[in-house]
Amino acid sequence: MNKSSLAFLVVLPLLFLGGCWSSVEINDRAFVRMMVLDKSEEGIELTLSLPLPSRLIPGQSGGTGNQNGKPYTFVTRTGRTIGEAFRLIQSDLSRKITFGQTSAVVIGSNLAKEGILPILEFIAREPRFHINSNLFVIQGKAIDITRAPTILERFPTEILLNYMKEAIIVKTNTNDALMATHYGGDMILPLLKMERKSIPSEKGENLWLQTAGGAFFKQGRLAGLLDIHQMRGALWILGQLDTAVITVKSEKANRYVNYMVKRLNTRIEPVVHGDQIAVVIRTKATASLISSDAEVDPLDPHEQKRMEKKLKAKVNEGIMQAIELARKADSDAYQISSHLDWTHPKLWKEKAPRWREIYRNQIKFLPQAEISINRVGAIKQPVRIHSMETEGDK
Repeated sequence: MNKSSLAFLVVLPLLFLGGCWSSVEINDRAFVRMMVLDKSEEGIELTLSLPLPSRLIPGQSGGTGNQNGKPYTFVTRTGRTIGEAFRLIQSDLSRKITFGQTSAVVIGSNLAKEGILPILEFIAREPRFHINSNLFVIQGKAIDITRAPTILERFPTEILLNYMKEAIIVKTNTNDALMATHYGGDMILPLLKMERKSIPSEKGENLWLQTAGGAFFKQGRLAGLLDIHQMRGALWILGQLDTAVITVKSEKANRYVNYMVKRLNTRIEPVVHGDQIAVVIRTKATASLISSDAEVDPLDPHEQKRMEKKLKAKVNEGIMQAIELARKADSDAYQISSHLDWTHPKLWKEKAPRWREIYRNQIKFLPQAEISINRVGAIKQPVRIHSMETEGDK
């Protein structure tokens, strides 16, 4: 092989290395952190939360160059569709919008009642949108979230993400919602609300963002709600509960004992006997004693067994309550259909056309909690004041 042929073979692979002809420099991008959607007279009101690079200075506390300005802004436009509202926002910005950093999608309750399928359609077709972006429903208008004070966090989005991190509300991302469309579009989304409160560090009253429970969806439309206390049962079913404090009453002392429950594990197991379908929800967790008003020995094995039994009963009760609320909303929010499809695919094909009726009236749910108390704290007996008086002093 001559030198010219060898040189050609060396250069040839380089011809197939194309550059990024359609690339956009990072300094020319506007990164969306949160997408907020409401129903409007025209169709859709879209609000995008964008960080302001000119006010972000790395290394400074708070991250703001302008001490009188926030490091983020909101841009709102309305259109007949999400795509139309999005293009109107893009036409007003000097940077190209990208959804690569979007971590939260907040939907107003009025829009949620009409259905979230157009939202999922937009997200699924946008290649840069992360499928692990979290979905939220907020009571009233979603745009009210733009007025939430950022006292503990730098950005409103971080408040929502910390709710997820602390596992105090259910976690449903866009991938979960898209998967749910294959089983009737039933799901459960975390519910938020804005409440006017007086905050000592702020002037006057402010709209305070807080959790409100969960929202059941049927065929992609808002169908029912559960409050913050009822939502704990949903977290048990979904296996998303990190820790929980459960209070039980000691029959021996007629006083209350508080336990911290953690290390939760949940399995949903459909069991078929002839034409009867039962769903066993097995939950396992450990409990630690955190406080007690009862003057009983926490190491007493008989008392410990009684307390474990009460803990199990409370968990089973919460799980059944969450299930009945979902069935009342006619929503297979916990995706029992998908579990039946995975374990009994032939049976699922047979039952799928009549699934809603079967789910609503025929399935028997059997919660089976297993909770073991393994810690009683640093002290063995309850803290009590002991009298120093003697018989002669009385």
